[in-house]
Amino acid sequence: MDMTNVNPHEDTLTFKKWFQNVWRGFSTAIKGMGITFKYVYSVKPVTIEYPEVREELPKNSRSRLFNDVQNCISCHMCATACPVDCIYITAERREKDAPKLKTSDGTAIRLDLKQYTIDTALCCYCGLCTTVCPTQCLTHTTDYEYAAYTVDSMKYDYTSPEIVAWRERLVK
Repeated sequence: MDMTNVNPHEDTLTFKKWFQNVWRGFSTAIKGMGITFKYVYSVKPVTIEYPEVREELPKNSRSRLFNDVQNCISCHMCATACPVDCIYITAERREKDAPKLKTSDGTAIRLDLKQYTIDTALCCYCGLCTTVCPTQCLTHTTDYEYAAYTVDSMKYDYTSPEIVAWRERLVK
């Protein structure tokens, strides 16, 4: 083996670079752990103890839709504005001798609402249906707890007594 071309200074430089790389890796790991420990031990936790403590959503959040059927005039404007056609309305014309009904804002009710169903599995929560409602009976609420096991159970008929009972909880 010919040792005439080997530079002994080159081995020292290679060892020096290796040591610098090890030190750089060690020091950056220590800095990262320091940041982690700072957040673990000095920042207060923001965990919410759900369901005992529920997060308060902003008033303009778009969560569950609710139709106050007592104030609905069955105008079909919400169903027309819906881009995914997830609102199903059935209404019949009121008899002429039937007592006159009015909404809470004084609008005359000329149709009897038989069915008002929203398929929330299809709904994209865009809010177009709520903006066109002339009586403001269709609104987005801040209720976000409405998970379901099947797609069929995500259809809500707002004329059913169980859903009409939501009025006290959702309409403010």
